[in-house]
Amino acid sequence: MIAIRLTLGFLMILGAAVLTLGFVIYFSLPYGIAVAALVFVISMILAILLVQRVTHPLDEFTRVVQQLAGGNWSVRLNHRDQDELGEVALYLNSFSDKVRGTLAALEESKSRLETIVANMESGVLLVNSDGQVVLFNPAAEEILGVADKNILGKSQVEALHNYSLSSLITEVFAEGEVRCAEISLFYPQERILEVTAAPVLGERSKKSGVVVVLYDITETRGLERMRAEFMANVSHELKTPVTSIKGFAETLLDGALYNHRSAEEFVNIINDEANRLSRLVNDILELSRIEFQEVKPQLMPLDLTLRIKEIVDVMEPRFLKKGLSLKAIVPSHPVIVSADAHMIHQSVENLLDNSLKYTPEGGQVTITLLSEPEEAVVIVEDDGNGVPEEDLDRVFERFYRVDKTRSRKLGGTGLGLAIVKHIVSAHGGRVWAESELGRGSSFYISLPTGEKIGGSGRHGDKE
Repeated sequence: MIAIRLTLGFLMILGAAVLTLGFVIYFSLPYGIAVAALVFVISMILAILLVQRVTHPLDEFTRVVQQLAGGNWSVRLNHRDQDELGEVALYLNSFSDKVRGTLAALEESKSRLETIVANMESGVLLVNSDGQVVLFNPAAEEILGVADKNILGKSQVEALHNYSLSSLITEVFAEGEVRCAEISLFYPQERILEVTAAPVLGERSKKSGVVVVLYDITETRGLERMRAEFMANVSHELKTPVTSIKGFAETLLDGALYNHRSAEEFVNIINDEANRLSRLVNDILELSRIEFQEVKPQLMPLDLTLRIKEIVDVMEPRFLKKGLSLKAIVPSHPVIVSADAHMIHQSVENLLDNSLKYTPEGGQVTITLLSEPEEAVVIVEDDGNGVPEEDLDRVFERFYRVDKTRSRKLGGTGLGLAIVKHIVSAHGGRVWAESELGRGSSFYISLPTGEKIGGSGRHGDKE
């Protein structure tokens, strides 16, 4: 329409000029020649102005469209005339604003999605239709032990180094269905992963990739195993004294009750087993209360120097009765920690009781208190048989015994050291053991002091 108007205007002006010129030639008047020349010049000027009026906006349109094609959606057309070009400019500006708004919304959504994926605890990776890894979040880096710069753009088989995971992705590509599996990793550390892989659909439901989510369930499986082991151990530990009590009671009922010597022996055994059963139940309840935080430490300033002296005074007769020497080495000044006095008393007493049981007659047990800038360390040392190196990391586990038969004969429940560990952990401290087979053992309790209460000390965690 614009081109038609331009052409018609130009032809009309040009026709007027030609008509005027014809009249002048026809009448052959000098004055008419001058008028005709003037009309012709004016007509040409008007024609040029008309052409420029139309071509300038077209040039502007071309420039703006080129910028829009280059991705600059902020550029606008300023043509304000109420003609066809004005309408086109209005529509083009409106279209540009909508596209710019849509792109801004997409960019915001992309930023939110990237933030969510980057901060997820679960690992996320995306494999495109060519089998290349194109997305790999920090959690996946930590779980699989590889950096995204070393994996992005590589094929999933080459990048992941895990046959089970690669096979799962290949299966989802082939079948186009969601798949779940439990996969074990052995590098960079042993882990158990719950993996969910799902196809990513593009245009016309065509498979364009596979998204994989990795859940680290190592701790969950470990807790489940510990729970199962705990229930099995509790059942076994309860069964032993109950069986003894039941057996000797039945023997008494079968006639031994009337044999005074046998009856007295059996009743003493029943009493001992009942006491052992009571200690076991009490220790289980105590451990459960501490683990589930039903009993929280009542933190108060506690002088460990004074407390250790009191514990030694109370327990020394038991050591002397067994032919053992109990020695305390403590600073001359108070060593103050923020702790629950009853819980710390129980922990130290349990360590001393452990040494009392496993140190042979004639041996020596020493309890030492070290005061350091950021922690107080209690050490209980004995010169007993010691603990094999392979058992050191497990001595604080529930029901774990180095010599199970001997432990039961000595009346142990197998929970004393586990209670120590949980009490000290509740105070922000640490426990560990050192031993040399045949040369005794040393058990350590480290408690934070001053501003470092609840923090870590100088030693690594050797539980």
